[in-house]
Formats: sequence, C-alpha cells, structure tokens
Amino acid sequence: MAGHGAQAASFVEEAGTAPLPLRWVEELINTHSLVFRVDLLRTPEDLLDWLRARDLVPDGTTCTRTEFDQVIRAREGLRALVAANNAATARASVRLADDAPDGVVTEMRDELAAIARTSPLVLDVSSTPPRLVPLAPASVGGAVAALLGMVAESVADGAWSRLKVCRKPGCRWAYYDHSRNRARTWCSMETCGNQAKAHAFRQRRTVG
Repeated sequence: MAGHGAQAASFVEEAGTAPLPLRWVEELINTHSLVFRVDLLRTPEDLLDWLRARDLVPDGTTCTRTEFDQVIRAREGLRALVAANNAATARASVRLADDAPDGVVTEMRDELAAIARTSPLVLDVSSTPPRLVPLAPASVGGAVAALLGMVAESVADGAWSRLKVCRKPGCRWAYYDHSRNRARTWCSMETCGNQAKAHAFRQRRTVG
C-alpha cells in the first residue's frame, strides 16, 4: 500500500506486491480497509467478481450467503494469522499503548482453523511440480481451500514470513516486506509509521 495519505478511491485500485500466488491472500485481506471503513466485498456478487478476476472460480460459479459469510470470516482470520508474522520484527521503542498482542485476534484465527478443517486439499501429482489443489474445485468453497493452500506453499518456499499487517491498531493493512532484513513494521512510514513515532515521543515526554 502506498500509504493512507491516498484517498479511498486509490485504495480500491491498489494491487498487492507479494509474489504470486501469495498475492491473492494479501489482496483478499485488503479488500477490507479498517482505516477508510471500506469493504470491496459487500455482496456475494462482489465476491464472485473478485474470485473470477483471479481465476479462482470459473464463470457460472454461484455463491450462497453462507459461502459468502465463510469467506469474510476467512479473510479476517487470515489477517489475524498474518499478524503473527509481525512478532519477529517488533521493536519496543515504537510500540503503541494498545498494540498488544500485535493484531493477533485469537477468535478470528480459531474461526479460520475451523474453516480450514472443512476445506480439504489434495496433492495433484499430475502437475509439475506436484501441488496442493482443492478437493472440490470450481466452487467458492474450493476457492477458500485454494487460498489456504497458497498459505501452505508460501510457508514451504519462505515467502510467508514476509507477509505482515501494519502494526498500527485500526489499520492492520496487509503488506509484503521486501526489505533485506525483513524488519519493516508499518504499511507506510509516511503515515502509520510517523504517527506511531509521534505517539511514542509524546509518551516519553509524559513519563519524563
């Protein structure tokens, strides 16, 4: 994300920067902007458009309200799961007063675990190289399973730990940490990073 200095319209247009296919996970999380209170997935039709644009479901796929609600829960569960990647680079000097436990919402992560148990994957040995694919493709449930498979593949290739969420409470925008030392903390230093530093400065002056 270029930063929250951009207007909501630019948020709608921005693409992720994680390598494919992990980018689809990043972009799913960012369909909901906590800062702008904008959700790109307001209806089952919005969801189908989003999935089709990424070839996660074929034309003609339908989506029930139950399936739609499951994807929304999975999205927030993925946000909580990604937040766990922040811990390795957290710096006490820039922590915010209400920034614990660093965006990991246990309830959301538990919901994602429940969804994962009903989203089976199988090993497709006919592909080169073999890869995990949904047991029930060409469906919204299959798309959820595919997204979870992308998480598993990114853990295996080392990309997963670079996917993080902004550590500013109320933001939690997902971003891919391209820094050499994997130490990036904020979605944007120009906005969330500077706000956090200013907050920490005020706290130090109050204590002093």
